[in-house]
Order: sequence, then structure tokens, then C-alpha cells
Amino acid sequence: MEQRNEARYQTNLAHGAQYDSKNMMHTFRLLEMGIEILREGVIRVRRPNREQLLDIRRGKYDYDTLLGMAEEKMGALEAAYAESRLPAEVDMGRVDGVLAGIRETWYEQFRC
Repeated sequence: MEQRNEARYQTNLAHGAQYDSKNMMHTFRLLEMGIEILREGVIRVRRPNREQLLDIRRGKYDYDTLLGMAEEKMGALEAAYAESRLPAEVDMGRVDGVLAGIRETWYEQFRC
């Protein structure tokens, strides 16, 4: 309570949510993004259900409804994980190569 964001707390009180609505919105966004990554191997920053996410943030859903929706998404996430074709381990050599390429490009473009 000592470290809470007072403005966000007041927003939650104003729309009557019994939960941190911004946190809940991000919870749903991350669950959905995880499902997409596992199923399709893509990251979509712009969300196709933006309005629904904003409604969650606005406190338009009651807490029990959101918990039920989250449970469904968790089930979908677990199923996507079980069926995913993504490799079980990260190819660190590939990651290092991508990072080195990004750094080289950055240094070339922004060198003083």
C-alpha cells in the first residue's frame, strides 16, 4: 500500500473495479501474445482486440468474469505450448549473431 501508484488507485476506485485494471489489461495482452507466439511464431504489438483491452482497463468487466476469461486463456496457452513447433531451447549463437548485427548497424548509423 505504501508504494502504490495513487493516481492509478484513484482511477480504479472511480470506475469501481476491485482490481488493478491496468495490470489486468496487460495480463490479458501478455496471455494473448504468448498464445500467438506459440501457435504462429509471431509477435504482434498492435492488438486486434484493442477495444476489449481498453474496456478491461476502464473497469467494464467484473473481477469474476475476468478470472473466468483468464482461466480460458491459460488453458489455451497450455494447449498452444503442448502443440508448439518452437524449439525447446534458445539458439544462443543465433541470438548473439542478431544482437551483434543490431549493434553494428546502430554504431554505423549513429557514430559520432
